[in-house]
Amino acid sequence: MKGKCLVIGGGGFIGSHLAEGLLSDDYEVRIFDISNFDKRNLISFIHKVEICEGDFSNPIDIASALRGIDFVYHLVSSTIPSNSVLNPSYDIESNVIPSIILLQQCIQASIQKIVFISSGGTVYGIPEHLPLSESHPSNPISSYGIAKRTIESYISLYNKLWGLNACIFRLSNPYGERQNPLGKQGVIPIFLHKAFRKEIIQVWGNGEVIRDYIYINDVTSALIKAIKIETPELVYNLGSGVGTSINHILDFIKEQVNPSVKINYLESRDFDVPENVLDITLLLKRFELKNQINLETGLSIMMKHFQDNGYIGVNKES
Repeated sequence: MKGKCLVIGGGGFIGSHLAEGLLSDDYEVRIFDISNFDKRNLISFIHKVEICEGDFSNPIDIASALRGIDFVYHLVSSTIPSNSVLNPSYDIESNVIPSIILLQQCIQASIQKIVFISSGGTVYGIPEHLPLSESHPSNPISSYGIAKRTIESYISLYNKLWGLNACIFRLSNPYGERQNPLGKQGVIPIFLHKAFRKEIIQVWGNGEVIRDYIYINDVTSALIKAIKIETPELVYNLGSGVGTSINHILDFIKEQVNPSVKINYLESRDFDVPENVLDITLLLKRFELKNQINLETGLSIMMKHFQDNGYIGVNKES
């Protein structure tokens, strides 16, 4: 084995794909998630991983999860952009403070490297220019983005003062199998689910919001490589580098799934950045990632997954 990895938030969409990828690459994997978390995403490989349940905000639970670990992936967040603004203090209490405690515990546990998933869609705020490079000013317009940026700053501090080896990914909009079509995040599975079920699709704004979408396999490839190579720049954008409007995705779904799907355009939200496309020049240079899956191919893969799994986006066995 190459080492033992702790995936905090490993029961979720990104975490489960990451855990599976790490296993395929001959790493041992321990998954930490909330007590009695939904394990359907892990069903095909759960017998190969160690499960550790607890509370991310409980230092005792985290200390226990860190025992014997070489590498840490911090993927957990108890809020999303749409609800973080309703209670910013909760964002600090449940995400920022536990993350700082985690960093201290990583130092004490002599962790070889910690990889943190930040938000390429929210930490920059309103773009001054596109695409957004890592050096673009960071002026978040949501509590979620402020919390992510704050955690980044503490990781940088621990890196400089105590030598904590770290890598931060400012992730764009990941999509793929196992993404919850009934959740509040991830327009692609939500739209596909509603289109297959002939339900009305709700869209915030006029559909011209532009986002950078990246297929989940490309995400996990970068995450896994981060513990194999030196990452001196600390912060890397992780996206496709291609901007796509909501309406473009809807047009594809209409053409491929349901031409008569009904769309209800709602009033736009103040915390939604109108356009976000990441500059991935540094990512490609440092990680040498090749042959990313384009959006049309990724959407086709997801459509087949929905068709094979009863249009609900999760495995039949679950």
